[in-house]
Amino acid sequence: MGRVCTNKKIIFLAALAVLFFSLTGGLFFINYFGVPFGVTQMSVRRYYRDWPSLEGDTFHVRYPSGEGQTALWVAAEADKAAQLVAKELPHLQGPGKPWLVIIPEQELFREVFGWGEGTGALGVYLAETVKVLSPDAWDWVDESERAIVFTRQGPLVHEYTHYVLDIRTGGNYTRWFSEGLAQLMEYNILSYEWLENGSSLKNPLYSLKEMDSSFDSLPNQALAYRQALSMVSYLEELQGMEGINTLIDRLAEGSPFYQALQDVYGVDKINMVQNWEQWIRHNGRWSATKSRK
Repeated sequence: MGRVCTNKKIIFLAALAVLFFSLTGGLFFINYFGVPFGVTQMSVRRYYRDWPSLEGDTFHVRYPSGEGQTALWVAAEADKAAQLVAKELPHLQGPGKPWLVIIPEQELFREVFGWGEGTGALGVYLAETVKVLSPDAWDWVDESERAIVFTRQGPLVHEYTHYVLDIRTGGNYTRWFSEGLAQLMEYNILSYEWLENGSSLKNPLYSLKEMDSSFDSLPNQALAYRQALSMVSYLEELQGMEGINTLIDRLAEGSPFYQALQDVYGVDKINMVQNWEQWIRHNGRWSATKSRK
């Protein structure tokens, strides 16, 4: 997923799929429920098939009528984001370009996903399709600053990371790893880190079972996302991005997530959690409580 907005004020959940729709970036969700990938992709894209389109280097872009200039700019920014992610997470493109759909207003996000009033998103990834809220609709940001904020805190790096993990592994990953990795890319590439009330890891932590089985329904989403980021950051601390890419390669071969983790890092999931908990206790970054404005 990406970010969720509530009451027109941005709440950076730093990744979409907080709803069941995004479960694990796409393919795992599709395979789990036995729905063919092509059917799900058609369903995700059908609303936008008659919209104007353009071709970027990375994406096939669909945009609403009247937003051609915005679409050109967003497509160029998306290409830059993809290039930066590719330096950290090398990958081959799929047989066709992923879609990038520019959503003109929160109301359309709500209509398509069936969300209630006061809830929305900055970005969503599912079935090789990235949807982002047009920067023109970021009305909680001064108009003169929207382009800057969109590039520095926007959803393109985050959602493209979901796409890369999806195509590299065929959907074989856990939700917390997907969201943690997307946030890590934001931190490494954009120097952006989401802090929100309740996200401090001084709070009682969620168990690994909870993170695995019910990530999107955990009551403190700020904590769940922060915990996911810290867990993937810990893996980076151990073996850098080389280790994370090796883990992804093991997942691509079909290894179950925690077997792949043990193969690469030499610890089972119980010891991994114990070591990670010791690490965060000795790193003041994870106890921060103030939101960044």
